[in-house]
Amino acid sequence: MSEASPLLLAVMLLGAGALAFLGMQGLFDIRAALRNGEFDRLASVRYWPATRGFCGLCAALPVYLATRSLGPAAFAAAMCAAGLGYAVAPQFRDEARRRAEQSVLDELALHLDLIALVMESGGSLTAAITACAERAPEGVLRRAWVRALLEIHSGAPVHDVLRDLDLRLGVRAFSTLVTMLRGADRAGLDAAAVLRERARQAAASRFARAERLARAAPLKLWATMALCLVPCTPLVLAFPLARLLAQIFDR
Repeated sequence: MSEASPLLLAVMLLGAGALAFLGMQGLFDIRAALRNGEFDRLASVRYWPATRGFCGLCAALPVYLATRSLGPAAFAAAMCAAGLGYAVAPQFRDEARRRAEQSVLDELALHLDLIALVMESGGSLTAAITACAERAPEGVLRRAWVRALLEIHSGAPVHDVLRDLDLRLGVRAFSTLVTMLRGADRAGLDAAAVLRERARQAAASRFARAERLARAAPLKLWATMALCLVPCTPLVLAFPLARLLAQIFDR
């Protein structure tokens, strides 16, 4: 048994190392997809089972180290933590995607203003995309425009590039924009006017979201203060109250 234990430990360490290597590859893939606005890649992350297993390993290791004095119960606790980490990994991925999509929606209003301004000045849609790629603040949407601009310069039609960008992002507001641009191009309408109207709608939506967050902020603040003040108030009042009672009973 003593001879098999080092071999078993070596096999476990080798397996943990392989799991960590593949899991980190999956995490880097998720990071690149979120950073470059390729949200469609999140549905098929490389080494996704290994990435979920690595999340479980990261959750299990601290639990095992904290409870190793319990003997076999430490291993059971670590396995429970590993199962929990494996189960919640998709929720963390989906939450990261939701936050990245919300970031795109927040950036979209400014980008639409910039595109509409360029096209109202007589520039083409390609020139407007170039302005976004060069002048817009750093963010997910700007990096997406940079890739789209490279595809346009390689000879791809602008509307096909926008359609591919829409498929990569998967954001409903951007899909509406691409549909409106294609419809305006087919109907021979002024694309600048369409973009200006869409920019107003995006700005109004962003302002409405900011108002909702502002209205919710006091409630969150009061809840935090209540959770902090309610337990501390008896502790603060306990000492003077005890002194007062002691003086009363001494008389």
